[in-house]
Amino acid sequence: MNHSVEDVIRELENRRIAALVSTDLAALNNLLADDLVHVHGNGKIDDKEEYLQGVASKYRYHSIQRGDLNIRVFGNVAIVVGRLSQTVSFQGDDKRIDMNAVVTQTWTRDADNWRQNSCHTGVVSS
Repeated sequence: MNHSVEDVIRELENRRIAALVSTDLAALNNLLADDLVHVHGNGKIDDKEEYLQGVASKYRYHSIQRGDLNIRVFGNVAIVVGRLSQTVSFQGDDKRIDMNAVVTQTWTRDADNWRQNSCHTGVVSS
């Protein structure tokens, strides 16, 4: 079966979401580029190590849903823009925070593996 790049990116995004919700750091590590730049909704910028550390010890992702994804492919680069709704909490605190955002991601292909290279989250106010 021949899958389009868009189908591959959608599947990888689903795997990234599943890894966040289950705190599967090994799976998440494999989906992220070593030079990841992740911009959180509050403007905080993490590299890959900081991002993984946050998932491991700071944040708890309860649910994540993505809306329609606009995926544009330019050779070995895919740019993804779409809505995101998620419920998170800080580890050790039961207060859940619902967040709605628009997310822009860059995925890059190296040796036939796609990895998320950048992510920028823009929180949408209610």
